[in-house]
Amino acid sequence: MKKIYILFIALSAFFLMGCENDPIHYSGPDFVSFNEGAINKVVKENEDGILEITLGVSKTSNADRTFSVVVDAANTTAVEGQDYDFVNKSVIIPAGKYTGTIKIKGYYNNLPKEGDKKLVLKLDADEGMLQEGTTTSMAIYLSRFFELKMDWLVGTWVWTDYDYSTGETTDDDTYLVEITKVSDNKITIYNVWAGGKTINATVDLEEGQIIIDPDQVIYVHSSYGDITMDYFDGQTVKDKNIIGQCTFRGISIAGWTAYTWSGGGYFGRYKSNIVKQE
Repeated sequence: MKKIYILFIALSAFFLMGCENDPIHYSGPDFVSFNEGAINKVVKENEDGILEITLGVSKTSNADRTFSVVVDAANTTAVEGQDYDFVNKSVIIPAGKYTGTIKIKGYYNNLPKEGDKKLVLKLDADEGMLQEGTTTSMAIYLSRFFELKMDWLVGTWVWTDYDYSTGETTDDDTYLVEITKVSDNKITIYNVWAGGKTINATVDLEEGQIIIDPDQVIYVHSSYGDITMDYFDGQTVKDKNIIGQCTFRGISIAGWTAYTWSGGGYFGRYKSNIVKQE
């Protein structure tokens, strides 16, 4: 059963509400976390291979704050100085701001022709800023650019939705979708969110991406009507394309929501992994 949240935006604050609850402004502890628990980084030949990783805090401060990351060597297969290097291991989150960026450079020539190298990072911060249940470690899968072909996309795929913040999923978050070729750079995707609807997408072969236009209906709710697939940054539903990055592992999509325009609410923030059905 999907749970709907009502989204309120007033100045820079936002509120979340369950169907039967009053809006609640966040008043919990101050903490720092990664914005994602795992990410695929595709490194192209003859390009800089820079990956940006966002750290975020739950509350702003009236002073600049510095946070760092360390490598979890026991769970990492990538070699620093060979497969990657840090551009910066520390980041300053300015006063009044919520986020900062760590940058890592991946090296195309040293990565395997097939497969990937895993880099696991952990946050290095005061104990009070690391809260149980938040994303304090992150896995980065470094791989060479995947040469996307239309024929590879066509067929039946297993689509799994994960909670963007916690990485949790349930049985009804995994379902089958069907991708059909429409033209040399257009496809349709049937049954996103197990909604029985068909949406359109554009294929960028050079970037190895599928590009999904926002506001496409993926489900019709008995109470809320049309539910659309939209880009969601955690605070605001935006009129912005949703990007699926293709790698040898499959397709990964992050930062989207199932939104009801009539009810002004959304059904969670998702990141999705899509793999070919065996």
